[in-house]
Amino acid sequence: MKKVRLNTYYIIVSFLSAVMILTAVLSAPSQVEAAVSTQPQIVKKVVASSSINSTEIYIIDSGKPGPVVMIVGGVHGNETAGYKAASKYTGKKIKKGKLLVLPEANKNAIEINRRTAKGGSDLNRSFPRTKSESADTILARAIYKIVKDYDVDWLMDMHEGVDYYKNPKTDSVGQTLIYYPSQQMTSMAKDIVNTVNKTISKSYYYKFSLLKYPAKGSLARSSAQFLGVNGFIFETSQKQTLNTRVNQQCKAADTLLKQLGML
Repeated sequence: MKKVRLNTYYIIVSFLSAVMILTAVLSAPSQVEAAVSTQPQIVKKVVASSSINSTEIYIIDSGKPGPVVMIVGGVHGNETAGYKAASKYTGKKIKKGKLLVLPEANKNAIEINRRTAKGGSDLNRSFPRTKSESADTILARAIYKIVKDYDVDWLMDMHEGVDYYKNPKTDSVGQTLIYYPSQQMTSMAKDIVNTVNKTISKSYYYKFSLLKYPAKGSLARSSAQFLGVNGFIFETSQKQTLNTRVNQQCKAADTLLKQLGML
């Protein structure tokens, strides 16, 4: 009888121990859950949903305080390297701050490989030209609202020129960084151009130049002049291979993010 009682005691103790261990395991987050929780949150939203020119923006939130950077591609539909490079950042992992990526700003223009959409206006001339003015189109107003709502600190607009800026026979601005000057932006623009130029073995035409003041009505100009954003346009030359142009756009974007401590 004593032996039976002893066996029963061990059975009960073993059962209670197993329950306690199981409870602890189930209540603790798994390694998979812990890994997911440390990754940036990525949300895709529709821009200008009420318009036939609607497109998507990707909002990457690191969950940590830091700069808000916006990368834009495809403002002009026939500038392929811009939207292909921007699309590489829609799932970018960042260490801090927020990264907003609008890879195909003018999606309808991209679909027909033209500067503007059929029957549409030039998106890069559709943004406010004065502080009190509104953007010209539903799409431009929606994009400009995003810049304001998210309090964007830095804006990179990826573009392309048909030739080289240093070619005196053309008025193209290919191979340039065009920025709206401020103390921060001027320093950053020099860093970006110097970094990209180090990767270019060929000289003169192929090297990037610094230019001031994006065109009036452009997203970079309006955002910088009226919203206090550090805004610039990065222009590669279509005289180069597509792969080279995309790589140069990405090198510039990576330099910006690294300098801000986001990569």
